[in-house]
Amino acid sequence: MAAMATRATRPAPDWERQVDDVPAALAVSGGLCVVACARGGVHLLDVVTGQAIAKLWLPGGAHRVGFSPDGAVAAVAGPCGYALWRVADGAVLMRATDDPARFAWADGNLCAVAYGGSVVVYDAASGVERWRPVDGAVPVDDLTWFDRGRSVAAAVGGDVYAYSARGRVAAWSYPAPVRVLAGGTDGAWLCAAGDGPGVFIRGVGGTSEDLPTPTPALIDGLALDESGQWLAAQSDGGLTVWDLAARGGRMRPKPRRLDASIGLGVAAWRPTARGAVIATGGGDGAVAVWDARAGSVRRAASPSVRWYAGAPVTALAWAGSEVLVYADAAGRVTARAPE
Repeated sequence: MAAMATRATRPAPDWERQVDDVPAALAVSGGLCVVACARGGVHLLDVVTGQAIAKLWLPGGAHRVGFSPDGAVAAVAGPCGYALWRVADGAVLMRATDDPARFAWADGNLCAVAYGGSVVVYDAASGVERWRPVDGAVPVDDLTWFDRGRSVAAAVGGDVYAYSARGRVAAWSYPAPVRVLAGGTDGAWLCAAGDGPGVFIRGVGGTSEDLPTPTPALIDGLALDESGQWLAAQSDGGLTVWDLAARGGRMRPKPRRLDASIGLGVAAWRPTARGAVIATGGGDGAVAVWDARAGSVRRAASPSVRWYAGAPVTALAWAGSEVLVYADAAGRVTARAPE
């Protein structure tokens, strides 16, 4: 009985670790945290203690990182290349590129990597190339998985195309050129934004819906929560959210403004078990937690919790539903449970 009580009351992670570079992105899966840094250092940390486990070097720098759905492989992308890092044994597939790279994970542990005008799909466990959906001269602006991982959607030249292993299966044109994408967890629809205000939603069956934003600012980042119900769009350092449960009905999803001042990509939805909560990191050093159901088109919501890191926040991610891991421009990586 005493042992059971000890496990039940074990304190949440609460630590701070210094790394030797400016963190640009981080990701958490299970008991592991991976931090990608501007000069190319990629640190693997224990999420409970903050202890360093391993380190990888990506020449040219690292600006994106993310775990496979099963947590076995970390994808890292930077201005001059990318890597797939199998954390159990340290095996690494690394490629140099002439253009910045980005990636997207599918539920089946396939990783699609885009650089220049190419998209390559890898088997995460083996690092073997499975197929190459796109290989052209026009740069790929963004990519995401579609149709339950059976195809890859890529924003190319302002339009969006979906490719399976057998070739192109769909194409979409938009009122304005598209630069950023996000895919719903059911794989049946895509969110897109770019060189015009608002978000465009397109479905497998030909359905469509355009979501207006409260301001004409262009959107430079989209983030869906794990349920696919809540969508966040970043523009001009601020955040607008929609409840997509009303999508396709008589009542169109209405935007809710959050009074956030954030950097690009520094926002993360809490796991769906707790729902409708998003965390942000700001250039002023603020880390904030928001209830996405608050606020309206006319009235911006305020955070339910806010504290300051002491330097601009450059990355953050949830470790479960109770703990935030965040990094700042001073090279600190911190785990903290919001009060």
